[in-house]
Amino acid sequence: MTTDITLEDRFARLSPPRPEHEGAALLWRDKLHPRLEEMEAARKSIIRRATLHTLAVGVFIAALTAAAFIAFGFETVFPFGIFAAVVATFIACSAVWMPVFTMKSQTKELVVGAACEPFGFRYQTLHMDMSGVSGLRSLGTWISTNRRSVFSSENAPPTPAFDRLKAVGLLPSYDTRKFEDLIEGQRANADFTLVECKLTEQRGSGKNRRTVTTFQGLLLNIDYPDRFLGRTLIARDGWWSWGRKNGMQQVDLVSKELEDAFTVYSTDQVEARTLLTPDRMERLIALERHFKGGKLRGVFEEGHLTLALEADNQFEAGSIFKPLADPDRYVETLTEIGLVCDLIDGFLTREWYKDKI
Repeated sequence: MTTDITLEDRFARLSPPRPEHEGAALLWRDKLHPRLEEMEAARKSIIRRATLHTLAVGVFIAALTAAAFIAFGFETVFPFGIFAAVVATFIACSAVWMPVFTMKSQTKELVVGAACEPFGFRYQTLHMDMSGVSGLRSLGTWISTNRRSVFSSENAPPTPAFDRLKAVGLLPSYDTRKFEDLIEGQRANADFTLVECKLTEQRGSGKNRRTVTTFQGLLLNIDYPDRFLGRTLIARDGWWSWGRKNGMQQVDLVSKELEDAFTVYSTDQVEARTLLTPDRMERLIALERHFKGGKLRGVFEEGHLTLALEADNQFEAGSIFKPLADPDRYVETLTEIGLVCDLIDGFLTREWYKDKI
């Protein structure tokens, strides 16, 4: 069992220390840690059940495939028989793994939600409720009940960031879109939303048709208290695909290093240079670095700053195949949320410090 001292040691290594961390530590001790401990026995049970079921089904289908080879000959059965065996195993085992993925979603809801609470933020996984699925029959019932949501390719964006980035050409083409892990709240007297987004597109035709991920990453929208005078577009150098400059001119940044790293266009040169100071640009780089992302781009327009950052899945709260009551799940999520706070503070407050980067 993890002790409070171990948790305090982990908190001590967080940089910078934040006033919210004290409340976060109490929340872990009094609420989150006991709840995760309660869920641990169930986690082991459902994973064991799913694993044993998969092994049993795999052995059975492998035996049937081997019998088909003997009865009809290898050349007759291969490769269709192998493909059919894999598909049959997947179908027969998919439902029994649903409780595992449901617990994964529940763990995220608990851990990320608890990390948001001390900051006054709200969190939703945006996952569909599959808690009643435990077998093929219940899976079929669930799909029938939720048919429209399951097969829909146009889930409504939970943040204005999507439409704003799309309008200025900062998001690629897509056929389907998916959103998860919505964080929303207020920071520095400004409303903000942060969500993960995945866009996919069908390319090719016939046997060459395939699904390609055109974007996967974070979308962040911050509402400013005042409107901007013009429109400013920013992107990592080398990624400049929108081609909708509409009278904007390229902005020369004050730092040669930052100018080599970013390309900026604006309808108001003075405002753009005022907004994109070296300190604030470093905030953007810090966000990109922590999330191991790339191709950062965004728009300052009217009363909002909207950013897109390509990155792998975030806010996962650790693996479901590891013990749940691990404080590292919690501390890592607090770190991620804190970095978003630093970015917002950097653009909306006067008092912010380089040692937070």
